[in-house]
Amino acid sequence: MTKRTDEMSPDAFPVAEENPFRGSTSVQLEGFDDTTQVGTGPPRPAIHVRRRINEQLMEQVQRYLNQSGDSSTRGRVLALVGEFGLGKSHLAAQVTDMLRQSTPTPALWVIGQPSLDMRSVFQHRIMSPRDNLEAMADFEQAITDFYADVTAELLEQDDTGRLGAARDEFLRGLRDRRLDPQKIARAFDLDEELIHSHLRRHLRGVTDHRAFATALALLPNKAYQADIWRWLSGEAPAAPLQQRGVTQPIQGIQGVFEAFSVFSLVYGQSDRPYALVLDEVDKIVEWTAQDRALFLNAFEMLVNRYVNQGGLLIFCVRPDLWSSLPASLHERVLPLWLDSWERPATEELIKQHLLRSGRAPSDAPCAPFSDPAVAQIVILSDGVPRQILRICEGAWDQAALGRSPRIDVEAVHEAIRTTHEKRPMSEAARRLERVLAGDQWWHNASPRGLGDLQGPPGAGEPRWIEVTRTAWIVVLPVRSLLTRASVTGIENFLGNARDAAAAQGIEMLVVVNGHACGAMRRQVAEVTGTMPLVLDDPRFDTALRSGVQSLAERLRASQDNTVLEKLSHRLDVLQGQQQTLLERVDSIDHALDNPRVVATHPVAGPSHERVPEPVRAHFREAQEALDRLLEEGEGPRPSLVPVARTAAGRPPRPRLLLVDDSALKSMGAVVLARRLLEAFREAIVRWWEEAGPGGGEAEPSGRDQGELFAICRGFEISMESLPRLDRGGAAPLSGPPAPATGPGERAQDMLAQLADRVLRELGEAFSEGPAPLR
Repeated sequence: MTKRTDEMSPDAFPVAEENPFRGSTSVQLEGFDDTTQVGTGPPRPAIHVRRRINEQLMEQVQRYLNQSGDSSTRGRVLALVGEFGLGKSHLAAQVTDMLRQSTPTPALWVIGQPSLDMRSVFQHRIMSPRDNLEAMADFEQAITDFYADVTAELLEQDDTGRLGAARDEFLRGLRDRRLDPQKIARAFDLDEELIHSHLRRHLRGVTDHRAFATALALLPNKAYQADIWRWLSGEAPAAPLQQRGVTQPIQGIQGVFEAFSVFSLVYGQSDRPYALVLDEVDKIVEWTAQDRALFLNAFEMLVNRYVNQGGLLIFCVRPDLWSSLPASLHERVLPLWLDSWERPATEELIKQHLLRSGRAPSDAPCAPFSDPAVAQIVILSDGVPRQILRICEGAWDQAALGRSPRIDVEAVHEAIRTTHEKRPMSEAARRLERVLAGDQWWHNASPRGLGDLQGPPGAGEPRWIEVTRTAWIVVLPVRSLLTRASVTGIENFLGNARDAAAAQGIEMLVVVNGHACGAMRRQVAEVTGTMPLVLDDPRFDTALRSGVQSLAERLRASQDNTVLEKLSHRLDVLQGQQQTLLERVDSIDHALDNPRVVATHPVAGPSHERVPEPVRAHFREAQEALDRLLEEGEGPRPSLVPVARTAAGRPPRPRLLLVDDSALKSMGAVVLARRLLEAFREAIVRWWEEAGPGGGEAEPSGRDQGELFAICRGFEISMESLPRLDRGGAAPLSGPPAPATGPGERAQDMLAQLADRVLRELGEAFSEGPAPLR
């Protein structure tokens, strides 16, 4: 209990101290190594969280510095590739400090960001050799080495013999850098202009710019050194240089990169390490296409020089621009990818800032941050170190205002809202209206029944966009900092809207007024089917128009699919009905073409003669009735006589004869009835012939009586399943007989009574023995 009191006392209040995270969220590269301390406090030590990418980068740089042997194989170009805020500039600054502290110190040029006015950057913001006496001496010595090589080459070509026996010793002294080439040239009266001409041709092997070759050729001459150094530092050329062909200052992207190429030649040929660090290459995305192409062409040339001349070039770039760079650059550049930070690296970053402020480590290394607060920082920052530090800075201030001894989740959330929610919800609604009104979307009235629908807690007024009369888009503005509770509220609102709208289609687009981390954005996308938008995104207006248009197309496509499904179902039903009708017509057509079906009275054949005598007349009458019905049909006979000429004198018109379903059914029933009658007759003939006492037996077995009954009953129930033969109805051939008036009814009565007559009369004849066949 006492310990709790001490923690709450003002003397032990940890968050009331100076904010250890203030002023630590950005790094800017400087062209000069300025270590002057500003202020009265002690210098703030740099904080470096050791990660794999740091080790990879330092390993590459250290390997470059330690490499010995042929300098042409030393060159390498490294690209730090990562999204905004992942620490590319921080790593570049770390490498810059390492290079400046190396022994011997390599020549180093640092560019914070490319600019269209590269002359100003080159002249005022980059460390030139003139700004460092040691670098200037190295540069002059490298040019002197070039001068010595050219002098040795000219002496070697001299065949006058004036050098005597010491000729070889002079040549070795020049190439070993032991002899002064200018003294040798004066001693042997070599033409200085000839030496300069050879030197210019040699230097132009690496630069197409005549001015650089001329200036470097004049640099060993003390009369021109001051003017050349001023020109190499970005100033306008003096009159003596202009007289020798150097008429323009170093300017423009092409000129500045040409200067770096010349520097790389000088230091590379002298076997000295040198480096160029270029940050924020992504600035060129904002340039015009022409300026961007000019930069990339010059930059590719510079990369090739550094690789071939033994230099080290490090530049920072975001993934989008890196992917769009030419393939030739990708082949020569080693990319080092920065990824998002996990929980251990985040805790280490917080701990290092707390330790730098003088706080003693405890059992909880991130105290006063609670463990849930650290977990929220990891999620809400997306693992971006710059966001981590901004959240920690704001959460510290929030806890200090509330006099809280610990920094909890609520302080973290309030810090994010304070930092990122830069406008009230009313202003967010007005911006939505301006963007939507510009595209002529109607977004005032809500669908019927949804006017009183309550939005999620803290959300703004939803904007309803009518796509069609039955399809709507709801644009829902919500406050900064999406949480699981916010996602649940959005899901409930969308579900209630769709339930209330019933058959109407509804899609949702969420607009966050402030900050939305990747994890929460993905959860909202799973609920709504659309990735939410952030109001402060520079491309928000374009993204909102594109999102609304995509959802409108989705709704229209969904409605089109619904209509197509209904039409497809209707077509399937109609196709089934048509198929059934076609099958019936085919069966009738087949039956009409069958040779057994004739329009005239059939001639009694062998099968007719074998019918038992007692029932032969019954079968013949039924056969004749069906044949007559098939030939003549019912109702008036069809006529194709054209319609008579009218009084107006128009020609005769063709007559259209239509056949309805009942006529087709009747004709089909006649054909099937004939086939059943033939089957019945054949079965009776076979029964009669096999049932008789073939061997002189007097009595057949009782089984034969049952077979006769089965045959007759099968014919009867088969006829009952057929439609009626008359045109008046489709009832089966069943029920009590009625007086027959037409051919169809008469044939129907005969067939309905035929089975009973055959069974009765053959039964009586069978009891007296088989009758003789006629």
